[in-house]
Amino acid sequence: MNYRIKKLVVVIILFAILVSCSSQTKIENKNENINVTTESYDANKSESKSAESSSLQNDISNDSETIDVKFKLGKYKDYDNIVVEDVDKLKNEGREHSVKYHAYIPLVKKDGQDFKYYDVVGNERFMKVNENIVKNNYKWEDAEGVLSKKSPIGYKMIYGIDISKHNGNIDFDKVKKAGFEFVFIRIAYRTYGQSGTLKVDEMQDVNLKKAKEAGLKVGAYVFSQSLNVDEAKEEAKLAIDLLKGYDLDLSLVYDPETIKGDIARSDDVTGTVWTECAIAFCDEVKKAGFKPAIYSNMVWEDYYFDMEKLKDYGIWYADYSNIPQTPYDFKYWQFSEVGIVDGVDGIVDLDVMIE
Repeated sequence: MNYRIKKLVVVIILFAILVSCSSQTKIENKNENINVTTESYDANKSESKSAESSSLQNDISNDSETIDVKFKLGKYKDYDNIVVEDVDKLKNEGREHSVKYHAYIPLVKKDGQDFKYYDVVGNERFMKVNENIVKNNYKWEDAEGVLSKKSPIGYKMIYGIDISKHNGNIDFDKVKKAGFEFVFIRIAYRTYGQSGTLKVDEMQDVNLKKAKEAGLKVGAYVFSQSLNVDEAKEEAKLAIDLLKGYDLDLSLVYDPETIKGDIARSDDVTGTVWTECAIAFCDEVKKAGFKPAIYSNMVWEDYYFDMEKLKDYGIWYADYSNIPQTPYDFKYWQFSEVGIVDGVDGIVDLDVMIE
């Protein structure tokens, strides 16, 4: 009896040991499962973050996707023929505000002029940024800028050209096929001799019709040499009359110009008058139901135009840098004057529109 009891006790003890070992094994395995599950969760979380990051990156890439447009650049023009005079001479002659000559004279930096830029002949210039004027926040992926054929990040950009009779007969279907989506057409101009005769661009009607037929968005501009408000209004009224029956997609632009290689009637116009003429032209255009805009560049925005007074009008900005230098906002940008585009004989101005 005692032997049987002892044997039973031993069996019970052995069974208890086996149960204990089995339970410990399950607990250890459970811990391993927890660890595995935790590691698996972290991995999935990491993959989720990675996928989210990749998605954001794709969004940025999509915003800056390569635009299907074909063009080349020719050799940039030599501006050695610009007459440059010193400030003292201009002051002695009462021409210290001369639009043409003053624009190409290197000037000493003054207090508060913390913004640096370069003019068309490569002079380093400095200006004080007006904080009351709307700024642009266009950012490109790299220094190639507009030549990369990618939009600024977060924006849509399309390419266009601007033309006059000097570009001859244009095959707008080929221009469209090359990836360009809009064109600015000169419809009128004032001669830069002292007579300042106002003329119609001989190709304006043909260009307006054919560009529309090719499916391009169309804007127009007037080459101005106005010396006063009355002349600016005269230019606007001629443009409005020429555009009767046409539905412009884009702006009707006031394009004040100096002549780099010659003497012009506009050389000694002051910045105050330039601003007044621009406003007069744009007001006439707006009353006629068109969208007014003003052709400008960095020097004019710095020295001549009162940009605060022009804030209600679009800006067509000219700058032949890969990335625009202006801190101010603009709608259109002429980024080259030596474009080579299928459908146009010779060189042509290249532009982008940013939305």
